[in-house]
Amino acid sequence: MSITINEYMYRSNLFENSLDEQYKKNNGIYYTDVRLSNIILNYLDIDTSKTVLDPCCGVGSFLYSALSNGCKNVFGIDSDTKSVNLTKELVSKSIVKKSDSIWKSGIETLKVLGLKEKVDYLIGNPPYCPLEKDIVIDTKDYHFLRKVKDSGSNLFIAALYRAFELTKDDGIISYIIPKNFLHVSCYSKLRKEILRNKSIISIIDIGSYFPDVRGEQIILTIKNKPSFNNLIEIKKLVNNKFVDCCDIEQTFYKDEILLFKNKEEYSIYCKLENTYEKFGDLCTGYVGRGKSTSDNAITGKEIKKFGFKNRKVPQKGNQVFIQNIYSAESGIIATFAGKNLEATQTITIFTDGDEKMCRYILGILHSRLCNFYLLKFCYNSSKLTMHTDAKYLKKIPLVRDYSDLFDQLVNLVKLIETCDYMSSMWFEMLESLNALVYKIYGISDNEIKFIDSEIISLQSNRWNNDK
Repeated sequence: MSITINEYMYRSNLFENSLDEQYKKNNGIYYTDVRLSNIILNYLDIDTSKTVLDPCCGVGSFLYSALSNGCKNVFGIDSDTKSVNLTKELVSKSIVKKSDSIWKSGIETLKVLGLKEKVDYLIGNPPYCPLEKDIVIDTKDYHFLRKVKDSGSNLFIAALYRAFELTKDDGIISYIIPKNFLHVSCYSKLRKEILRNKSIISIIDIGSYFPDVRGEQIILTIKNKPSFNNLIEIKKLVNNKFVDCCDIEQTFYKDEILLFKNKEEYSIYCKLENTYEKFGDLCTGYVGRGKSTSDNAITGKEIKKFGFKNRKVPQKGNQVFIQNIYSAESGIIATFAGKNLEATQTITIFTDGDEKMCRYILGILHSRLCNFYLLKFCYNSSKLTMHTDAKYLKKIPLVRDYSDLFDQLVNLVKLIETCDYMSSMWFEMLESLNALVYKIYGISDNEIKFIDSEIISLQSNRWNNDK
């Protein structure tokens, strides 16, 4: 390379910092630093004779890393004139062209680059941006646009579809994309297509790597064709290294893709999924957001775990109020809400046939087991604020228990409701509740240790008071 890494980092950072923040946000532009692109290139271990393309190259960090790793046939393309000119200067041994690789077909993009065949490796960090009115969509290909809109209506979705067109059948695509692609329902169509028609080599959780981007990211690496008995390597970025978590058979996933930390976590998930019914199957009433606009309606801020901040818990009724905001630090915050209380949009309500079943479910919702399931298997270990919407609550496994344990849990919830909030006695009863829920679900001692350690490490210390 004719330029040192320090000089490249300085020049590329200077350019990115000169861009207007609103411009970057509107166009989903956040460049990958060369440190991460180097880690990715080292991981891919590319045959240096193969062709490498970054179709949304920005200032060329992936091109720089590819050349640094000895690759000889390196290509980049971007729609921004200034970034293309800088990349040509900084990464002079690559071929860089100005064009729009997202809205142009793969054939057109290959012609722009002077390539007669598809590439072996396609790498990069495509823009993430919803396709709203102010996004310029420069294509007359109605069918492609319809496919993108049906698959999540985002620029990174369009970039993934184009990647399939640009890469050889046995070629590799490695893209940094939003982590929520793995489980959010609007991306289901493309997710299913990848699971059905491609081979996922690895999914690497890199967390909130880009400080100015809301959300977390993954590196999705796939082969552009299916393979028999394919294993997906699940990894995590730790201290600038990709650390192994576990390998999962691709056929295990039908739609949502969960990132299991290890085989133990995978085993607990299978046990909960295959043994018990779901909240959505057992709850006979309403599950959804509050709708009241009354001045007397309860807001999320007015409830606490097992109670209200400024009113007593009703004794009879059939509804439970849940704070709609969910965070890993606090877990579920919910209370029995009787019969006549109304709730605003900041509350999720569920109703059931009677007061006992409501309090039974309320006890389970506050348990470490339930919060472990929600955090790991509904929110995919996201550390961001989520919502306790019906689509998540309905997934929770519920034991239809009519033994003495049912009554014990109901009575324990009633005792917690009358106890001084967050007193030593309150915490003792909360631990008794956790132990009882584990017993109801048949969770082993080793599984309890694992779940407890995971939740305690994530939750705020105030919810694990041992005094």
